[in-house]
Amino acid sequence: MTIKYSGKRVAKAGKQLIGDDKAARDEALGVLSYWRFSHEKPLENALTILRKIATSKDKNAIFAKRLKRYRSISGKLERFPDMSLKTMQDIGGCRAIVATTKQVKQIVRELKKRPQFKNSVGKIRFKDYLDKPKEDGYRGYHLVGTFDDGSGEKRKIELQIRTKLQHDWATTLEVVELFTGQALKSNRGSEDWHDFFKEVSTQFAIMEKASLFNTLKHGQKLEAYGHHLLAGDGKKIDRIKSCVAVKNYASKLDINTILEAYANSLKITDNWLKESSVDGYVLLEVDTSMPNLSTVKGKLFLKEDIQTAEREYTQLEKSTAETQSKVVALLSTTAVGGIREAYPNYFADSTDFLKHLRLILDAPVSVPNKRSFANAFGLFAGKG
Repeated sequence: MTIKYSGKRVAKAGKQLIGDDKAARDEALGVLSYWRFSHEKPLENALTILRKIATSKDKNAIFAKRLKRYRSISGKLERFPDMSLKTMQDIGGCRAIVATTKQVKQIVRELKKRPQFKNSVGKIRFKDYLDKPKEDGYRGYHLVGTFDDGSGEKRKIELQIRTKLQHDWATTLEVVELFTGQALKSNRGSEDWHDFFKEVSTQFAIMEKASLFNTLKHGQKLEAYGHHLLAGDGKKIDRIKSCVAVKNYASKLDINTILEAYANSLKITDNWLKESSVDGYVLLEVDTSMPNLSTVKGKLFLKEDIQTAEREYTQLEKSTAETQSKVVALLSTTAVGGIREAYPNYFADSTDFLKHLRLILDAPVSVPNKRSFANAFGLFAGKG
């Protein structure tokens, strides 16, 4: 790819993207388009490595890659004034979704052996959100590597590895952000929603302590979850308080009704989006401006048409930059279930999240005291 802008110009564009001058901002979007597209080949190289390692641990792993959205980029630059667009580490990102936390850790260990993840002094850039979740409850593991672009340049790419349950949590939070306009991932928005997701994350982590949890039936999952929820250690009271908090927030916010309403209100205008696997790119546009009739539509591009896709992506971002109710994204995935499996948030799909939330709501616990512990244990033990 021919170099069109210097690093200094890219850094300046980052400042213009969050400035008040609309003309300068539109010009900066052109620079952003170049800079973002320059990550495509490194991103593909990163995904190749991730796919090889992840499928050796979980043959049913789901993969996705994306170039970061303008709105996400500008939001990050606003939150971190000292950050430069040129040094942002997640312009390009790819993800593996696997069954268990054990598999996540196995994949991470293998990735850390690769030279792409070590800097000049051998240091590895990573964020372990498995053992130390983010403030909002997000869990997963992030690694940043440096990959060739095929023309002598290198770009930083972020790899995310998470379990299916962690993915369900993260994408449902994004569904709520999409439909309510709240920035929950940035700790902005309703305190009730923030606390609800944080406590659900705590409960999902308890579920994942159970061996082969994802293979169990509902009753077996409830029993396994209850066993770990009521394990006899010093944190039992905290775990049960968290469980009760989820029940209270779910009732107060009417979670089931709201999430189902989001899904039912969304019309998929292009039927091929529902099922098709895609070996290329999809330019997706979600419009939530009409409360009872949101829409999602997409345009398919072949792999060799990525430059055209990026150009149309930038044009669409320009036209929707001031419209909070519209979200555009350029996505790529070859997941068996299509892009909906890898990006359920854009389809308001919280089905699996709600199934596991039901386990928490069905847990027979109340305000912790000795009697409720005994009753809860007995009820859990009776589940088959």
